[in-house]
Amino acid sequence: MKVRLRPGSVARAEDLTTACVRECAGYLAALDDVAAPEHTKLVAAIGTLVAEHTAYEPSRERSLDALLNVGRLALDAGEVRLARRIADSGVALRASSEGAWRLRAQALEADGRAAEAVHAHGRYAALAGERLDDLPFDGGEPIGVAAFRTQLAGRGVCVVANGEDIAASGLGGRIDGYDVVIRVDSFQTHQDGTGERVDVHAVSHRSGGPGWRRRARTRLVFGEQPAQWRAAIRQRLVPGAQAYVGDRSLSRPVRDPALIGEVRWAADPSTAFVVARLLDFLDVSPRIDLVGFTQPGQLRAEERQWVLGHARRRDGMRISLR
Repeated sequence: MKVRLRPGSVARAEDLTTACVRECAGYLAALDDVAAPEHTKLVAAIGTLVAEHTAYEPSRERSLDALLNVGRLALDAGEVRLARRIADSGVALRASSEGAWRLRAQALEADGRAAEAVHAHGRYAALAGERLDDLPFDGGEPIGVAAFRTQLAGRGVCVVANGEDIAASGLGGRIDGYDVVIRVDSFQTHQDGTGERVDVHAVSHRSGGPGWRRRARTRLVFGEQPAQWRAAIRQRLVPGAQAYVGDRSLSRPVRDPALIGEVRWAADPSTAFVVARLLDFLDVSPRIDLVGFTQPGQLRAEERQWVLGHARRRDGMRISLR
C-alpha cells in the first residue's frame, strides 16, 4: 500500500517522524537501566527507527513500520506515554493504518482512557475488514464496540445464569426490572423465576438450542477463531430474530489484543465470563449484577475467582460488580 499524502504534506510527515525520533532519543538519554529484556528490545527498535529515518533514500513504509514497532515495544516496557505519542503520530501519518489505530487503542487503554480506546479499536476493526459483510437476509444491523457501549451507557444491567436454581428463584419480576437484561447461550425463560425480557443475547459459536430463535434487540456471537465466528453467523443466526448483531470487534473481547487483551484466560472462556469482563471493561453501566452465578458449574474456577474478587456486593444469588 502506497502512502497517500496531500500536496505539501511530505514535509509535515517528515516533521512528525523527526519529532518522534527526537522523543525516542530523549527517552534513551534518560534511561538508567537497559538490563531488562523489554528495555533491551525497545532500545534496539529505536536504533532501527533512527537508521530508517536517516537512510540515504528513506522509505516511508519502513519508517512507519519501525515507528509502530517502537510503540508496541514501548507498551511492553511500560512506557505508556512514549507509546501514546508514537501511536498518535502513526495515525496522523497514515489514517488508514490498521497497525497505528490498533496501537492507539492499546496505548489509550493502558493510559486508562477507555472511551477513546473503544473508538480507536472500532477504527482498527473497520480498517481490518472485521465487520459483518455477509449476514443472512434481515440478519440485523452490525454494531461494533463503540455502538454497543452506547447501548449500555447509563443503564443498569443484569446478566442471568441458566439452570434450575435460577428458574426456581422467584426473581423474575426483579430481573425484568433492570434497564438491560442479558441472557447467555441456550437460555430458557420462566416468568416467575428468570423473567422474560431478552435485551441482549450473548452466545458462543458452540451453543445450539432455542436461544438463537428468541427475539433479542442485540445478539453477540463469541468465537475465538474468525472461521468459528463466521460459521456461527452464517449458519445459526436467524433472520428477523435480532435488530443488531455484534461485529468481529465484539467476537472475542477478553483475549483480543486490540480490546481487553488478556490472553491468560482459557482459549474459550465461558460466555458468562466474557460478558461480565466486557461489561466491567466498558465501565458505562452504573449497575452490573450477575444473577445465579454463585451456583456451582456456572463459571470456571479461575473465572469465579475473578468475579468474586471484583464484586462490590453479594446478596443471595446476586453478585454486583457495580
